[in-house]
Amino acid sequence: MKKNRKLIVFCKFFKSRMGAFKDILVLLGKKKEVIKIDREYQKIKFIGPWGLEKVAKLYRGVSEEKLKELAFNYCDKNLMEGMREVVVNLKKRGFILGALSSNPQFLMDTLKEILPLDFSEGTHLEFKNGIATGKISKKVDRYKKAEILKEKKKNYKITGEDTIVFGGSITDIPMVKEAGVFIGFDVEKETISDVARMVISNKDLWKILSRGI
Repeated sequence: MKKNRKLIVFCKFFKSRMGAFKDILVLLGKKKEVIKIDREYQKIKFIGPWGLEKVAKLYRGVSEEKLKELAFNYCDKNLMEGMREVVVNLKKRGFILGALSSNPQFLMDTLKEILPLDFSEGTHLEFKNGIATGKISKKVDRYKKAEILKEKKKNYKITGEDTIVFGGSITDIPMVKEAGVFIGFDVEKETISDVARMVISNKDLWKILSRGI
């Protein structure tokens, strides 16, 4: 009897405290502004989405070429331990693999170039003549993630029962309703254990393969 295909979605890929969207700005010399925004966000993140527009505004004037260069360097240095090996292994085993995040699309595109992902979606910054305007053309917040996941399940003809989400923060929780299994991975800033089927606190991604996935 043929097994159903399964979809695995990763929402955390980098070693980061504030998140890659903000980390890239630190590399651009805007650490002070970023820390201020992050402090405000930490106070109200349990209420709902906030701050993507403020973060995007700080990208104004930066070339798309420069951002792509920073993205490759960032991925090379900050990809979570074991991520590459785990994704390659799961791909060989026939899983459909995706990445969903509020991180900027230029970074998500880079992630798809270095990992065998079927899709990788994030927030689109607006560019004019190759320069960031400081605005967002497509926002991916916590609720949009759930909508995108629902669309992907439909496109790949995957049931919720055959969908596994690896979430790392409160912004991933809305996807619970679209997944058969929701796993809290490397949760540092808040607990999502109330909704996760299992919680993997160790940063070693190889634990994923040892849990029978």
